Amino acid sequence: MDYRERWELKDYLIGQTLGRRIRMFQVAMTLLLLGFLANFWNLQGVHGEEYAHLAENNRLRRIPALPTRGPLFDQREKPIAVTRPALDLILLREGQTDVDAQLRRLAPILGTTHEELLQRVTRTRGRPAYEALVLHEDVKLEELGWIEARRELFPSLQVRETARRSYVHGDLFSHVIGYVGEVARGELKLHSELRPGDVVGKTGLERVYDEWLRGTRGWNLVTVNNLGRRQGSAWVGREPEHGKGLVLTIDLRLQRVLREALGDETGAGVFMNPQSGEVLALVSTPAFDPNSFADGMTREAWESISGDPRRPLLDRAIASYYAPGSVFKVVMAVAGLETGTVSPKDVVHCDGSTTIYRRRRLCWKRGGHGTVDMHRALAYSCNVYFYLLGKQLGIDAIEQYAARFHLGRLTGIDLPGEVSGILPSRAWKLKNRGERWYPGDTISVAIGQGLLAVTPVQMATMISAVATAGRLPTPHLIGRDDSSAAGRLEISESTFEIIRSALREAVVSGTGRSVDLAMAQVSGKTGTAQVYRHSAGVDANDLPKHERDHGWFVGYAPADDPQIAFAVVVEHGGHGGSSAAPVARKVLEAFFEADGRRVGNGEVDGPPAG
Repeated sequence: MDYRERWELKDYLIGQTLGRRIRMFQVAMTLLLLGFLANFWNLQGVHGEEYAHLAENNRLRRIPALPTRGPLFDQREKPIAVTRPALDLILLREGQTDVDAQLRRLAPILGTTHEELLQRVTRTRGRPAYEALVLHEDVKLEELGWIEARRELFPSLQVRETARRSYVHGDLFSHVIGYVGEVARGELKLHSELRPGDVVGKTGLERVYDEWLRGTRGWNLVTVNNLGRRQGSAWVGREPEHGKGLVLTIDLRLQRVLREALGDETGAGVFMNPQSGEVLALVSTPAFDPNSFADGMTREAWESISGDPRRPLLDRAIASYYAPGSVFKVVMAVAGLETGTVSPKDVVHCDGSTTIYRRRRLCWKRGGHGTVDMHRALAYSCNVYFYLLGKQLGIDAIEQYAARFHLGRLTGIDLPGEVSGILPSRAWKLKNRGERWYPGDTISVAIGQGLLAVTPVQMATMISAVATAGRLPTPHLIGRDDSSAAGRLEISESTFEIIRSALREAVVSGTGRSVDLAMAQVSGKTGTAQVYRHSAGVDANDLPKHERDHGWFVGYAPADDPQIAFAVVVEHGGHGGSSAAPVARKVLEAFFEADGRRVGNGEVDGPPAG
């Protein structure tokens, strides 16, 4: 092969190789283009809407728009709890530097510590940086002025208009209404609709009716850049649904009088309509100001309240129980008459004491009451009569009739934290004390002592049933038509007539004389619940305050047309007639003087209360 032929062959081979490479490149480019087209179709055709939504969410942020909490009113629609405008100091966290130094400068202005402010910041870890942090609630104008005058020192701070819960009457309704606070972490797990920073009811009606009062949050949209920083102004995405208001059965005037009457005493009072169960006044003392919780409580303030030995956070009207003392003789009288254990004419002689089961038992009256029947024994609270009645009845019958008045169980009042008290029985003592029932236990229970324990709201419900001849209402603070929800007691009208007659005499000439009003006939029963054994037979004035007996007074008025029933207990008040009865008298005077109402023998002038 000559030189020319070799070059031609070489050119041919190069051409063939180059052609193959070009074809391979063309195939590769075609496949790559097809791959791009397939991926484009997957993004735009198959998942187009999904990725468009994600892109939009990367551009937009939802900022919560919180609802206004619904107001609370008394029965005459006077405000009790409202929502007022306020200013919160917030910290902008995205893109900010030197935050710690700003907190150090801010702490003395707000009257707090750098550590407390820093704790608020650290609690927000894990939350998006574009969410502003509330650093201090309800900032005062003088504090705001000081900060604004030195704005260059606080570049990360802003002021935001918000709404704050306000309790108009301070501590007057603290145990009824309760208070609100920021939702706890545990509550977030239970309620999917809640978000960090939401305000919810913690105690009282604020808690029971929280969903009704809270409303539903809305949200606003803001535009952010690729770094998540806000750009431009916000616009509404969804308006919040504001909370609804509630009208309470409480009468503001009676509530105020009851609170003033209890004064500095530790105790509680419950006043209610015996027909319907509407609670007209409910006070527990000492109380607390719920505004301190709504405004953001400091650690010092919380330690002051929680460490108070008088326990102001405890609602003694529903969550503290006491021996009822002689008030329980009402139930004993019902049990004795209904079982036929005694008749109204059976008499007992009381010379100041009696011996039962080889133990001397004292009557409260030295020298005794002489010869008494059922009427006089209840009216003048003769212990000896009821000691002997208890021995005859036995604990099983006593427990059966006390249970009919729903002692030992919840009344169903629409407040959280109610306790059931203790209605002792053979089974209860064996289960809770690991002991059998002794006959002497029955004698103590017969005069409202021993293992028996009740709450003021239970006593108000019990005496309501006596006032209405057997209708046992469910006490409630939010109006509803369920006055017979708890049912009617299977107790004869004749028994109630005997009991009511004795309770009337107890006020006219017995232990409740201090509540005998000219404007209304009051019926009631005093009680003295022994706290220390050595107080028996000792004048209360001769004992230190903390060793005195608890004083009770329960009753209703008017005697022949009951419109109000009540139970008052004063811890370490001594005798019920001298401690609890004067409290009840002041409330009853306010009730019957309202709107010109004066009641003599069941006659009413002017419109009824409420």
